[in-house]
Amino acid sequence: MARKRITMDGVPTVETQVIQEKGQKDSFNIGEFLKLHEQFMVNKKLEGLAEKTIQDHLTFMRYLKNWLQSEVEDYENRIVEKGIFLEYVAYLFQKEYKPCTINLRLRTVKCYLRWLYIEKIIADDISSKIKLVKVPKDTKEPLTVAEVKRMFKVLDLAEYSQYRDYVIMLVILDCGVRINELLNVAIEDYNSKDKTITIRSETAKTRETRVLPISLKTARQLQRLIDIAEANNEEYIFNSTYGGRIITHNVIKNFEKYGSRAGIKGKQTTPHQYRRTFAVEAVKAGLDIFSLQKMLGHANITTTRIYVNLDNSHLIKAHEKLNIINRFL
Repeated sequence: MARKRITMDGVPTVETQVIQEKGQKDSFNIGEFLKLHEQFMVNKKLEGLAEKTIQDHLTFMRYLKNWLQSEVEDYENRIVEKGIFLEYVAYLFQKEYKPCTINLRLRTVKCYLRWLYIEKIIADDISSKIKLVKVPKDTKEPLTVAEVKRMFKVLDLAEYSQYRDYVIMLVILDCGVRINELLNVAIEDYNSKDKTITIRSETAKTRETRVLPISLKTARQLQRLIDIAEANNEEYIFNSTYGGRIITHNVIKNFEKYGSRAGIKGKQTTPHQYRRTFAVEAVKAGLDIFSLQKMLGHANITTTRIYVNLDNSHLIKAHEKLNIINRFL
């Protein structure tokens, strides 16, 4: 059945498994380790983990299994112990994966190992013995106002897909929402009266509902996109050209394409970079760090502080504005 192509005028054209008890055993091998992962995933789904987190668990376990099959002789009979996972880490370093990438893969493995220990399937808490690798301090610079404007200029807003991406840029710059969260926003999640977007708990990374305000200028553009979605009988606000919710990967690729077209070099132009840009510009405009933490949806304020790397010129201006010494002289 043909999908309906979404146009700018809104006119469509054709174009549980129950976890079984298992006694502790010191000879638990990799073959059993891989088989029991399916039961672990049932447990995680019942906990209500976000879909992306579920997919990460599956993806990173697949990477580990691929390594075992290609690099470890008779891997299924290898005993589950710290050494084999250290071999995996060494392999990832050898392949020159970034520390943050290595840690993403290790965290899911550690989570599974911890579950095996808690469920008394293995006698030793191996997860506590596997340490994450040290990650260099994040020094990525956000996009400047001028660079964002250059991105805007290369967009053809008469084309639905580019107009949609333009609105995505505006919303992220206005409230700092994560791209995965934003793309899961349904039409009913937008309050046109209060000009707020509700990020539902089931789609929020932290599994907590939060309400994000947007400005009048952004609201006007968002409403236009909603009108298009409603005219095409869509449930979500941000849709693909042929209907149905747009996926994150495609938006990221589009943003990178716009960055290249705008001649922005040495910086990422992903949706996450727009989120970082929001954080920095919000602090410069006077938003306190605790309100910023709430808007970004960070459980820990330390994470929020990582996002905000203010340059020296801003610090100098902020210091001059405070003029604290006048209180003493």
